[in-house]
Amino acid sequence: MSDIKVIVHWLNYSRSQRVVWLLEELGIPYELKVYLRNKEFKAPKELENIHPLGKSPVIEIVNTTTGESKVIPETGHIFSYLLRHHDKSNILNPTDPDQYEEVDYFLHYTEGTLQPNLVALLVHGFAKVKAPFGTRFLMGMLVHGIDSQFYIPNTKKNLAMLDDIIKKQHDKGSKYFVGDKLTAADIILQFPICVNLFENTGAVSRMGAGDLNKEFPNLAKWAADISKEPKLIKANELVAKYETAKPNI
Repeated sequence: MSDIKVIVHWLNYSRSQRVVWLLEELGIPYELKVYLRNKEFKAPKELENIHPLGKSPVIEIVNTTTGESKVIPETGHIFSYLLRHHDKSNILNPTDPDQYEEVDYFLHYTEGTLQPNLVALLVHGFAKVKAPFGTRFLMGMLVHGIDSQFYIPNTKKNLAMLDDIIKKQHDKGSKYFVGDKLTAADIILQFPICVNLFENTGAVSRMGAGDLNKEFPNLAKWAADISKEPKLIKANELVAKYETAKPNI
């Protein structure tokens, strides 16, 4: 790593915070380049200079000897890249092949299945607020119908599955999703479960999802436990001054 520099293009209130936590756990030096959302809660145009989609997280791997750089987008891809290339001592990677596959599953599942449901609920929350005056009631009814028939049941089905998985882990004496130590599975699941849901009670209430702590007690315990991880706390402290706005859903 001595000839490599990692730049994290970090956007406030986004999934990019998990990359900071991952780097802290792996002990990889990095530079944090901060971007702030605008008043409409959108990412600034400057991020498009790094990647055409203008989204975060994005990291740059810079070779300090040659000056060449590589741009790596997408949370799951970033996690996979860093774990493959920079976790040779198995800080987060399991040594057991089956557990390694489990972690890889969660990297794909979190971004490909769980998160899209939550993003849809977020977008629908904005739709109710941003609809033209006089149509907000109808828009509210429309998105409520869609959410109640599809996105909320689907989200709860996912949470029931995760609650069952972590219950089995708790029964084995582990507080983590895979094996008996912190892995990238816990890190990548932290944002949707903790930030989007268990720490966002207002949003959960507005979408009519019920009391998650009662419905999914094992997942609630995991969320409480994972929030106490020292390097997550450190990562959050590094950016706390930028986390000043949250989506109105």
